[in-house]
Amino acid sequence: MGVLNVAQSRPFEIRDFSSHEDLRFAYLNLKAHPRGEMMLNRLVETGFVPSLIIEEDSPLAEKGRVSQLGKLRQAVGFSPPKPTELLCAEHGIELVTVDDHNNAATREALLDANLDLGVLGDTRILRTPVMDAVPGGIVNVHPGRLPDVRGNNPYIWAVIHDLPQGVSAHLIDSGVDLGPVILVRDIDPPAVTTLPQLLLQINETCGDVVVAALDLLVRGEARLTDQPPAGGPTFREARPEIWSLAAKMLSEKAEEHTAVAHAYQRM
Repeated sequence: MGVLNVAQSRPFEIRDFSSHEDLRFAYLNLKAHPRGEMMLNRLVETGFVPSLIIEEDSPLAEKGRVSQLGKLRQAVGFSPPKPTELLCAEHGIELVTVDDHNNAATREALLDANLDLGVLGDTRILRTPVMDAVPGGIVNVHPGRLPDVRGNNPYIWAVIHDLPQGVSAHLIDSGVDLGPVILVRDIDPPAVTTLPQLLLQINETCGDVVVAALDLLVRGEARLTDQPPAGGPTFREARPEIWSLAAKMLSEKAEEHTAVAHAYQRM
């Protein structure tokens, strides 16, 4: 596993902030993506209300929304988050819809908004012109433990390869999940869990981590730790058969745990 050398971390400072409300940030998300909307709801609940939201309405967004929502609806305790449009209406947030987060409209909206920071929900990989439109940087919340698991669907690949589960907040750069890390939170899923329950736990932790990262920034306590170049692998999007294999592995692990527990009870 890769190791973050926190002893060599450096301050992450943009300017002095008096409160959560003082931070001006844009929030980017694929339209109605459940994880992104869960994170947005958590931000607003804790006083971090974005000045601008840019949603991408595209086939990519629809694919991600349908896929994740179908799994989350099988998780006990899942409650659909408040829709972005409703949050914008309630809090007077400017909402811009684009067909690609990398287009000129996104860059222009970011430049016009006089922002301190950008924050990502679920998006495609952003290109340099968009990243450069926010001088303070753009924070991504990666649903995996950096630097151990990079790329797409990290929680699935962590199951497949028996890697640690976690959520990480980091600044994005031109690489894939290679930017300096602000915060890593480990996750220890219950021994008896399912893929939908794991996904729900990951999403809820993403909401907690984005709030914690912005809170550190506002309090002047945020620090950046560079990732080692030789961290973990960078995975591609998991195919349906990989998702099925991960679900099977979690089911087998749960059955094994239950069998051991029953055997212990009979002793």
